[in-house]
Amino acid sequence: MKKAFVVCAIGLVMAGSPATGSAQAESAPARKGSAAPDPEALLAQSDMSRNGWESYEVLTTIRNYIDGELKEEGSYGTSIKGADKTLVKFLNVDVKGQYLLMLEDAMWIYMPNTRKPIRITPLQRLLGNASNGDVARTRYAADYAPSLKGEETVDGVPCYILNLDAKREGATYNRVELWVRKEDSRPRKAEIYLTSGKHYKTIFYDTFAVIHDRLLLTQMTIFDMLREGSKTTMTFSGYSPKEIPEKYFNKDYLEKLR
Repeated sequence: MKKAFVVCAIGLVMAGSPATGSAQAESAPARKGSAAPDPEALLAQSDMSRNGWESYEVLTTIRNYIDGELKEEGSYGTSIKGADKTLVKFLNVDVKGQYLLMLEDAMWIYMPNTRKPIRITPLQRLLGNASNGDVARTRYAADYAPSLKGEETVDGVPCYILNLDAKREGATYNRVELWVRKEDSRPRKAEIYLTSGKHYKTIFYDTFAVIHDRLLLTQMTIFDMLREGSKTTMTFSGYSPKEIPEKYFNKDYLEKLR
């Protein structure tokens, strides 16, 4: 089984407040005096299932399949603080010592054989169909301006469709169409579009579980619409609330983490 990782700057979720109560089971938030939901509130509620706490850690495992055969696999220790600070530690032996750091709209990768971190972008490939931003940028509400596009049933589940336009430089994608369940505002599906307007990826949010009284995403699947037969799964385990020192989110501190 071949393992491949981003080791240079050449390549190539999800937003709002973290969950603050028990597992979400509320219906979509509606605008006052209207039956239509408020798209900003709907997006923020959708993000709650992708973000456990204000400061937490999670193990992310990425597996890439081509025509059903596993080709690549990588594990990453992800530390997230607020909407704009993420530190990703590469765990596989052949890339040990590498880190990816996101700070507001900037992102860097650090490798032990380089003197300084290298500036990269969220859109660049991490592994398989997963971009750097698919791991590091988990709060859509911080990155996108939502509008309500319509309604549609996905696999028998009634959903609202939100159109998300990037509102900040650090957003991973230019535009996203997001399907969220009417019943509880969980994300169900996303279609990703490039600046050219081309349909680039489709993401399915597959499974959720109640962890520490919070309903959290445990697996999503990414299909590359430009490469037939390509499928990437991202699984999330070991969610743990943890206060992460501020110094870890400093690019000049990365070499001290080895």
